[in-house]
Amino acid sequence: MPQVRRSRLVLLVSMTALVCVALVGYLATHSFGSTTTTGGVSPSPSSLTAVKPVCVGDPRAHVYSPDRLQLLAACIELTGTIDLEKAQPDGDYHVRLHLDPGQTCAGQPCLDAENMSQQGGDLILEPVCENPITQADAVAACQGYHNPLVLPPVGSHVSVMGPFVLDTDHGWNEIHPLESITVVGANSPSPLPLPTPTPSQPPTASAAPAPAALTVTITASSYGFVAAKTLPGASCKAKAKLPSGRISTAAGLQVTVVADQDGFVSWSYGTSSTTKPGTGTHTVTCTLGAKTVSASAAFTVA
Repeated sequence: MPQVRRSRLVLLVSMTALVCVALVGYLATHSFGSTTTTGGVSPSPSSLTAVKPVCVGDPRAHVYSPDRLQLLAACIELTGTIDLEKAQPDGDYHVRLHLDPGQTCAGQPCLDAENMSQQGGDLILEPVCENPITQADAVAACQGYHNPLVLPPVGSHVSVMGPFVLDTDHGWNEIHPLESITVVGANSPSPLPLPTPTPSQPPTASAAPAPAALTVTITASSYGFVAAKTLPGASCKAKAKLPSGRISTAAGLQVTVVADQDGFVSWSYGTSSTTKPGTGTHTVTCTLGAKTVSASAAFTVA
């Protein structure tokens, strides 16, 4: 082969090799369709900007005496476990939330001294207008409105959102009104593997535990207010026999109250300065299934 043709062939092979090497290098340093940033470093979750929660409701809507609530943050979102749910005479629920660790409320502590000493270290949640209202000054706030928010049961692990306030009447911090609540998972550990079953005799059937007896105990009795404890779910009525012997017809006593999960019921009703002084009697009557029981307690009209 002539020397010139051989030189051209060698040059062509060399150039082809250089192009291949360059192409391989380019493909090795460019990952098409990946999230790799300049320099090959992927963004870490901690470098992403947190999205601030946005509440859409009016923080004063359907809240009785809203001036008692001092707004600390327009909207916060937290997670925790429900420790307690209790119906209140103003129609709200009183919910205690045990917060997951490491959270703050708009950069400030979520709990104050009263949360720690009076609420077991929990934050208070107040979903409004959920229950029958027996507190006279709270009726107007829920007039014509019933809150569609449904509370998960006690023990649920939830995410909650709403305005962060200080209840100046009690001194503790709250989310009030509670705007949203969502179950986000359980706090229980993963179950252990089940052991290999071994043959055994069929278990002996045992008698089912007897249901708790329906009882009523009046826990508070004063002119204008009566409270009692019974079985959860019982439907209860109250009446007040005044010192004159007349039965009070105050509006607050006309409401049938269903006992909450702890069995508590209460009524607040209007009083009159012209009522004859002396001793009156409250009677609370509760029904559950086919059982009806009553209890009475005295009160004094000065």
